Amino acid sequence: MGFNFTPEVLVVDDRLENLDLIGAVLGKLDAKLELIQSPLDAIRKMDEKEYAVILLDIQMPQMDGFALAEKIRSGQKNATTPIIYITAFYLDKESEQRGYDCGCVDFIMKPFNSTILKNKVNIFLELYKSRKQKEQQNLKLNLALRDKELFENRLKNLASNYRTIIEGQSELIFKINDSLKIEFANKAFTDFFNYSLDGVSVNSVSDINSELSDQISVAIKQMNGKSQSIILEKPIKNHQKEQKWIEWTVFKQMAFNEMYYHIVGRDVSDKKLLKDSLIKKELMIRKIQKLARVGSFEWDSYTKILRGSTEFYRIYEISDKEIDNVLECIKEKFYPEDLLAFDNVLNSSTKENQKLELKHRIITKDQKIRHIHLEINVEYNSKLDVLIYTGVAWDVTEDVEMETTLKSSLGFEREEYHDRAFVELNGNNEIVFVNDLGCKLLECNDLKKTTSLSFFNFIPQLFVDKVEDLLNFRARKREFVFDVINLLSKNGNLKKVILIAFAYNERSTRLLMNELPQPNGEEIIENKYQSVISDLKVHGKELERNAIEMQNKIDHELLVNEYQNQLLTQKSELESLGKMTSSVVNEINQPLSGISMIIDNILLRLSKDIIDKKYIEEKCQQVFRDIDRIKTYLSQISIFNSSQNESCDASVNVNNVVQDAVNLMKKQYKNSNVDIQLKADPDSLYICGNKYKLQKVIVDILNNSYESIGEKLKRSNSNESMEDKIQVKTKLVGNEVVVSIKDFGEGIDPRNLNSIFEPFYSTKQEKTNSGLSLYVSKNIVQKMNGEIKVRSKKNQYTEMKLIFPFEQMIEKK
Repeated sequence: MGFNFTPEVLVVDDRLENLDLIGAVLGKLDAKLELIQSPLDAIRKMDEKEYAVILLDIQMPQMDGFALAEKIRSGQKNATTPIIYITAFYLDKESEQRGYDCGCVDFIMKPFNSTILKNKVNIFLELYKSRKQKEQQNLKLNLALRDKELFENRLKNLASNYRTIIEGQSELIFKINDSLKIEFANKAFTDFFNYSLDGVSVNSVSDINSELSDQISVAIKQMNGKSQSIILEKPIKNHQKEQKWIEWTVFKQMAFNEMYYHIVGRDVSDKKLLKDSLIKKELMIRKIQKLARVGSFEWDSYTKILRGSTEFYRIYEISDKEIDNVLECIKEKFYPEDLLAFDNVLNSSTKENQKLELKHRIITKDQKIRHIHLEINVEYNSKLDVLIYTGVAWDVTEDVEMETTLKSSLGFEREEYHDRAFVELNGNNEIVFVNDLGCKLLECNDLKKTTSLSFFNFIPQLFVDKVEDLLNFRARKREFVFDVINLLSKNGNLKKVILIAFAYNERSTRLLMNELPQPNGEEIIENKYQSVISDLKVHGKELERNAIEMQNKIDHELLVNEYQNQLLTQKSELESLGKMTSSVVNEINQPLSGISMIIDNILLRLSKDIIDKKYIEEKCQQVFRDIDRIKTYLSQISIFNSSQNESCDASVNVNNVVQDAVNLMKKQYKNSNVDIQLKADPDSLYICGNKYKLQKVIVDILNNSYESIGEKLKRSNSNESMEDKIQVKTKLVGNEVVVSIKDFGEGIDPRNLNSIFEPFYSTKQEKTNSGLSLYVSKNIVQKMNGEIKVRSKKNQYTEMKLIFPFEQMIEKK
C-alpha cells in the first residue's frame, strides 16, 4: 500500500481488565496499541502523536469520556481522529447527542462482541491508511471524501437506531417538513388515526386529521421562528371518535437548509381527568364550608402568617389584595372594645395545649356590626418555642340578634312580668320568687311560704320525667324551651299550661306560664297549641336528619379524597423514579459491564492456557464487590416499590433513612457541582412511621433543592456560586426529631409560600413536573404524626424542616 509506518490506536479505560481484553482482541491488527488507564495521561499524549482511532470509556473517575473527547477535539494533532465510545453508560437521546457533538463516530455497548469491535476498528484503520496515502496526492480531495463517508455512515446509523427505537414507543411520534407534509410516523401514530404507514408517508397532516393540522399550525406560529421547542395540551378525537387529551411537544430542526419539525404526543387523558376531579372535589368542599358558613384558619408565632379558607376570608370580608396581610386587615375591622381580648389571646404566654372560645364584633364595609364566634385550639411547640393557633370561625349575627330579640321580649326585670304568671328557680329547681299571677295559678296565696319549695311539688307524678327533661335544656345547649305541661295546684286542681323556660344567668331559670282554657269549646284552642308544638318538633327532627345526611356526604367525600391522595402518591413516586432513570441504569450497568469483562478475560486466558488460581481468586473477589454494589443500590431505590407496606406504625431509624437518601441523590447528581453536606445526630433517632415513605419525602425535597440551585446558576450565567451546596442535618430537640434540609438556591417568593403544598402547584415555567411532590410529602409526614415547616428568602435560601415525635427504643443488632 506504500504505507511506511504503523498506525496507532489509543484505548482509554480506568479498569485494567477492560484494557487487557481490548488489547487481546485488537492485538492481531496491523496497528500499535497504546493502553492508558488515566484520562489525564491520555491528554498529555494528545499533542505528541496522531492516532488512527481512539477508543474511550465514558464513566471514568478523573474525567468522563465526553469531557476527554472535547479536550481531544480542542487539540492540534487529533482534532479529526475518529472516536469510538466503548461503554456501559445508559444512552438517552441527550447523552447520545452530546457524544456525537464531542466528535464520536460510533457507540459500542459493553459487554461487546469481539468480532464487531475488531472489524469496526479495522475499518477505521484502513480508512486512516487510505486517507494518509491520498493526502500525499490531493489533501483537500481526500479530506472531503472522508468527511462525506463518515457523515453518511453516521446518518445511516442514526436513522437505523432512530427508527428502531421510535417504532417501539407508545407516544405518537412523527416528522413533518415546512409544508406540513409527513415524512415519518411511528406505529402508535398510525394506530391512533387508523392509517397505514405507506399512506401516511405521502400525505399532509390535514389529510389525516384537520383538527391535528390546526393544532400543529398554531404551535408552529407560537414558536415564531425563535423557540426551538414548544409544548401544548389539546383535546383530539382518535379514529374511534374517542376524545383524548394529548400533550404535543414540537421540536424544530434545520437540515440541508430545510426546516423540519419532530413532534411527540403523550396521552394525558388520565392526568387531565384526575386533575379535573380534584378541582371538583376542592370546589365541593369549599361549597360545603360555605353552606355550613364555617371558615377555618391557622396562625403561628414562627412565621406570623395567618392562613384561612375561602369562607373565612368571606366572613371577615378579606379581598385578594389583602391576602398577604390578613391579620392586620382583620384587626382593622375589629370593634374597638373587643380588640383587647383578641390581642390577649394572641399574646398568651401559656405553655400547655388548651382550647379557647372568643366572641367578638367586627365593623363591615357598609358600617354594620357583625358578631363572630371563634373556637381556637392553642398548641405550644417546645422545639421552636412558638404557639400554633388553629380553629374555626362562623358568623353568629343572626343568632345574637334572635337571642337579643327574645330576651328583649321576655324582659330581664321581675316587674316586667306583671301581666303573666312568672316563677324564678335556682339551680336546684327551687322557687326563689313568684309573682301574684303565678301565685294565683299555683293557688298559693302566701308568697313567703311558697319560696324555697321545689317546683316539682306542683307537677303530677306522671309528668315529672317530662318536666325534668324540659328544664335540662342547658345540657342540650339551648337558650330556651317551651311545651304544654300539667300542673297540680296547692288545692289539688289539675291545670294545663303553656310553659316557657329560659336561662337568666349561669344558674337561675325563669318560667312564664299561660293557663289553657278547659273543655267545652276550649279544646279546639288546646289542639291548636298542640299542633304548633308538633310542627316545631317535626321541623327539629328534619333538621337533625338533614345534618346526618350532610355528615354522611362529607364522610363519603373524605373517603374519595383519600383514594385520590393514594393515586397522587403513586404518580409522585413514578415522577421521582423517572428523574432517576438514567442514574439507575448507569449505576447497575457499570458493575454488570465489569463482570462481563472479567468473564471475557478469564475465557481468553483459558483459551491460551495462561491462567492461575491466584488470578481466578482476585477476579472472583472483584465480581463479588460489583454484585454487592448492585445490591446496595437496589436497596436504596426500594422506596419506589409500590408493593411496600403502606402502614406508618413501624419503628424507623431516621439517621439510616437520611443517609440512604443522601447517597442515592449523590449518585443521581454525581456530575453536578452541588455538594450535599450531611451532619447527623451521633445518637440513634427513632420515630414511628414508614421508612420507605420517609425516604421518598427526603428524596423529593433534595430534588427540589438541586433544581433550585440549578435555576439560580442558569440565571447568573455562571457555573460558580458562593454557596452551591445543600445542608442536611438530623437532631433531637426536646421530645422531637428534626430533619433539616437547607439549600442556597433561588428561594421561594413570599407570595407563593402559602401555596407550595397545594396539589398541581408549580412555579416552574417549564412544566417538567405535575407539582405533586410537596403535596404528597406533606400528607405522608402528617400520617406519621409529623409536620413540615418552611422558611425561605428570595434569591438566598430555602429551609425545609421535618418534625416528628421521638420514639424511645433500643436499637436491635
